[in-house]
Amino acid sequence: MRQHYIVPKPSYLHYACYPDMFGRYAGIPEHAEHRERGALKEYNLHLVLGGRGSIVLETGERIELAAGDGFLYGKEAYQRYAAHPSEPWDIRWIHFAAGLPLPLLREADEYGKWLFSFSARERFVELSERMYELGRKITLADEPALSALLYETLSLLAVQTERPEATSQLRKRDVIRMAADGIRDRCEESWSLGEMAALAGYSRYHFLRLFRLATGRTPNEFLAESRIVRAKLLLATTELPVGQVGERCGYGQASYFIKQFRTAEGLTPQAYRQLHASVSQDEG
Repeated sequence: MRQHYIVPKPSYLHYACYPDMFGRYAGIPEHAEHRERGALKEYNLHLVLGGRGSIVLETGERIELAAGDGFLYGKEAYQRYAAHPSEPWDIRWIHFAAGLPLPLLREADEYGKWLFSFSARERFVELSERMYELGRKITLADEPALSALLYETLSLLAVQTERPEATSQLRKRDVIRMAADGIRDRCEESWSLGEMAALAGYSRYHFLRLFRLATGRTPNEFLAESRIVRAKLLLATTELPVGQVGERCGYGQASYFIKQFRTAEGLTPQAYRQLHASVSQDEG
């Protein structure tokens, strides 16, 4: 399979990022590229979804890649890569321009390349398929969507990748994120640290440490934040009494809910409702 899409120059020149071309090569043993420094002006991103391949450094060192690996070449970098002859890769790629302050772009520019392992493969496939749909017939009206899809791809890379030697850390982070999603979905429940840790299969100590690394906050801080977010939604979209809103968000006492809400948002639940409610008091 060979899919190749060329993108016309955008009519708006100030997108944060924009693709120049993109596509997918799968099951093509002869797929290979060799570019000297300065040959390609754009960034060059490749995600391996299946099969095998390799990149070759300027020193001649060959680095083997498999499903779940990827590489990003910086602007004007030396580039050499190829599919494995007997098990050619299924690879999705994008050449693009960007002016974003992302560490992955800085590293690619500084060292010429950035090698990584990634998770969330289904999401990357979904994003690329949406780009291919637009690529079949690009209109001026499609430009913002193309830029947004590329931006989401790069943002996802920023949080869903690790260096190849740290893939076990990537798996741990994915488990923690799944646990965090479960806590958020059931934030009305009374959670202990042990119950949260059980979702991920870790001891309380390891869960606490890994959760901080993955989310930037403690499990209890994340739970409190999730409850406040749900409360804000209920306040803005329903006419439930404040006490019932608190109950549906895991707060047994209305007074405690009001206190926690005021601490988090700087105003009472009733005042928040008056500012943001989309349901008027006289509606049934």
